[in-house]
Amino acid sequence: MSETPRQASVNITYTPKGSKATRTAGTMAEYNEGFTYTDAATGQSDTISLKVNNRDLRWANKWLPKKGDKIKAVIKAKSWTAAGADQSFTCGKFCCDDVTYTGPQLTCEIGGVSVPEGQAFRSTERTYTWERVTIEEMARKIGKRYGLSVHYDAKKINIKSMEQKGKTDCDFLNGVCNDYGLYIKVYYGKIIIYDVDAYEAKKAVRTFSINDFQDWSYNTTLVGTYTGATIKYTRGDDDKELSLTVGSGKRILNISEKVDSKADAELKACARVNKENREAVTMSVTITADLKIVAGVCIQIKDAYQLNGKYFVDKVKHKIEPKGAYTMDLELHKVQTKIKKKTTSSSMKKSTQKKKTYKVGDVVQFKGGTHYVSSWKGAKGYSARAGKAKITMGPDCAGNGKAHPWHLIHTDSGSNVYGWVDEGTFE
Repeated sequence: MSETPRQASVNITYTPKGSKATRTAGTMAEYNEGFTYTDAATGQSDTISLKVNNRDLRWANKWLPKKGDKIKAVIKAKSWTAAGADQSFTCGKFCCDDVTYTGPQLTCEIGGVSVPEGQAFRSTERTYTWERVTIEEMARKIGKRYGLSVHYDAKKINIKSMEQKGKTDCDFLNGVCNDYGLYIKVYYGKIIIYDVDAYEAKKAVRTFSINDFQDWSYNTTLVGTYTGATIKYTRGDDDKELSLTVGSGKRILNISEKVDSKADAELKACARVNKENREAVTMSVTITADLKIVAGVCIQIKDAYQLNGKYFVDKVKHKIEPKGAYTMDLELHKVQTKIKKKTTSSSMKKSTQKKKTYKVGDVVQFKGGTHYVSSWKGAKGYSARAGKAKITMGPDCAGNGKAHPWHLIHTDSGSNVYGWVDEGTFE
């Protein structure tokens, strides 16, 4: 008895928009000349590309693809890991969003994207203020508009107040997740949100020798990785500038944000520095298809000396040729040591010191900046050097406009300040 040869194919069903008549997998196989499926870990929708021949001109005539047509795809791998060991992989549901023809054979290439029918998720801009919600609650409310369920695999994150201003639900939710170190994707009728740090910590699903790769490239940035981050921030309930540091060392990333609280600032600082570090070491490889490899898992690479290590799979591109050849292109980043949510410097240091009481006649140290021709808003300002100065008028003076409440005159040649200055510009 002869063994079944190792081969791969894709079962595609195609339903034109507004029609109940579905073209079966058998029918679609007659026209298939190549299929790719791109599985992304975050930030973009999964996509497919299907190339069909036009020998009977149906795909340029009666079957002309239209945006919104529904496509389902399942990859079938026969005897892939061993004789008789058949496997399948569900790519998901897609809407046709791009059609290209090339001549002279009128070959048609159909692009599909895994977003809800109607495209409003990524095209309709909204303005809305979110109050006292979690990110999961936010995702569920957005998902409900499009008939999408939500799979949330991360810690609870509270949002006190956030404005969605002229953004699509897709872009807005992507941005929120990015700010808090979460990955998001739409797959098979679901919005999937997960903690990328937790997924990077999981055990590698496969170990590859560098010699297992059909092709590969490696890149590392010259700058390297960050060892910590300092965030200067203002809270939602006032305009006082505060700062905190996560991590330590000499390679510190500086960030400025408006946040709800100290805890919120910590979350965002850690998410931002860890995101930057993910771009420090990357690889692109091509392998014989392995259905255990999906976007969001880790693999181990060996026999590559300093390139060895644990890598997170950012993107997988499945490529199936008409004769059954099946390969994957992987985009990877090396898993780095995480910056944790524990402050290593003073955790709540105000950039403006505790407010002191000043009076006319005090000699102070001007920090440098701008002095103005009057105390009123809109007054013309000029640059002034730091140095010692004397307070000659203050907020209680009659006629004071209070936009620039203090009047200083320099006491030596170190400074040239001679005019009205802002609160907090001297000590």
